[in-house]
Amino acid sequence: MKQFLKKFFEFFKNTTVRVISLLLILCLIGGYFVFPEFYKAQWHKIQSFYYVYQGDKAYKRGKPQEAINNYTKALELHPKHVKARYNLANLYVAYEDYYSALENYEKALELKPNFMTARIDYAIVLSEATFNYDKAIKEYDTAIEKAPGWMYIPFIIDNKKTYKYNKGVAYYNQGLAWRGKSLLYGEEPYKTRKYLINAINSYEKALKTLKEYDVHYNLGIANQLLRRNYAAGRNYCKAIEKEPMNYEAHYNLAILLKSMKKYSGSAEEFIKAGLLLDAKGDGNKTRYIYDVLNEVNQKLALEDEYQNLVQKLNEEEINEGKVTYIGGKLVITEEFDKAMLKNFKTCSNKEMFYNEEDLETLDEIE
Repeated sequence: MKQFLKKFFEFFKNTTVRVISLLLILCLIGGYFVFPEFYKAQWHKIQSFYYVYQGDKAYKRGKPQEAINNYTKALELHPKHVKARYNLANLYVAYEDYYSALENYEKALELKPNFMTARIDYAIVLSEATFNYDKAIKEYDTAIEKAPGWMYIPFIIDNKKTYKYNKGVAYYNQGLAWRGKSLLYGEEPYKTRKYLINAINSYEKALKTLKEYDVHYNLGIANQLLRRNYAAGRNYCKAIEKEPMNYEAHYNLAILLKSMKKYSGSAEEFIKAGLLLDAKGDGNKTRYIYDVLNEVNQKLALEDEYQNLVQKLNEEEINEGKVTYIGGKLVITEEFDKAMLKNFKTCSNKEMFYNEEDLETLDEIE
């Protein structure tokens, strides 16, 4: 009896599986004849994902044209594929086909309005490639307003850091757009100053999440253009602390100190900027910096500060053990390398910038 029941249930089970499988197949076949367009669209969607996958592979292999061809095929099959639109736009930027890039960014944003990175990239192209600063500034505002909120589920998802970073990037690039717009109104001082103030406000919002060289450096430029010398100096010093071997902040600080008649500090920063450029082999810029340095040294000599600078440089002796000779060549030791880095990281006249304040505030400028 037990064997009979066992065989019966096995037969019933196998028959049920076969019947259900057959019914599903018949439903699928019947559905294709009843809803042919739906099934065709799903098949095209599957194919489009394959071409996007191939496009991603081609891009990673350094074959951008092959990637473009695959993304284009994917979009022919499934025009609403957001990733294909976005990746294609990025590749057009690489090829400097900015109008094709803008077209694809726009279509991607129509499909996904809260696509924050796509909107930021779209605004960057508008600003830096087509100089449409007004539209770019609005797009940055939209990117921040429509950004999807951050989510935190322990051990599963935590996009708070990414959300804040993208927000900082949007504010930073918006600051660049405001500064770019200010350059268009060179003959209208009121508008120029107003847009520079807007740039400073955007940079300061970016600093809440982006404590990076570029933000401090550009904030320094905006303040310097508004003649807020102490605020500019503080930001150049912060930029130098972040990236001491980047010549730009040293050079701008040297120009700022020269305008403030702090010739000793200006000379020190010009020397640092010149050494860094010389190490890169940029002869033209190096010659220009040393030409300006000569002018500063002449002013130093007239004010009897030159001897003080020479004495200070002589006092900075190279201690024994910091350099050595191997095969007749001077070799810098690790200790000396650290000392050089510390020297470049030290901002000239730093105390002055932190102890003094600009008499004119942003409200008064506005």
